[in-house]
Amino acid sequence: MTVGTSPDTTAEWWTTSDVASYLGVKVATVTNYRKRGQMPEPDATVGRTHMWRPSRIMSWHESRPRPGVGGRPAAGASGESTDGVSSR
Repeated sequence: MTVGTSPDTTAEWWTTSDVASYLGVKVATVTNYRKRGQMPEPDATVGRTHMWRPSRIMSWHESRPRPGVGGRPAAGASGESTDGVSSR
């Protein structure tokens, strides 16, 4: 797996590096998500290598809230300007 490429979605397993590539984040971010319980637990661990089924990561990622997309409102969406002064 090289940096900047998408992981093989037909692969049987994804490592932390594959998950990071799919999410577009650094490996350390995925490690922190895992340690904080912010993502699914690994489906398997071999030695110190954590592995997930790609389908599990893809479905989890699709269900994650996004800022401004069903999650936290986008800036200015509540009627307040970015300087904190209400327009009402």
